[in-house]
Amino acid sequence: MKGKWMRVNIPLACVKPVCILAVIAGIFFFVAGSWIAGLCMLLGAYILEKHNYCCPVCGQKLDMKYPLSKESWCPFCGEKLLK
Repeated sequence: MKGKWMRVNIPLACVKPVCILAVIAGIFFFVAGSWIAGLCMLLGAYILEKHNYCCPVCGQKLDMKYPLSKESWCPFCGEKLLK
């Protein structure tokens, strides 16, 4: 269940790596002195994670702390997350 204004639709397995890269880029921009670009990257990573890291079957939000593997299942509906 994605937000109506969030048009980015990437596979579930790619959400975490993309968010990690965006956070690293945001930190780099902060260190380089461009704090507005850094803030935008960090905010974008947060929004992407909140809207796209969810179960493809039931739409419930998943916890980013736990790793995602081929054997992962949704704690809410019990379906496999990666097929």
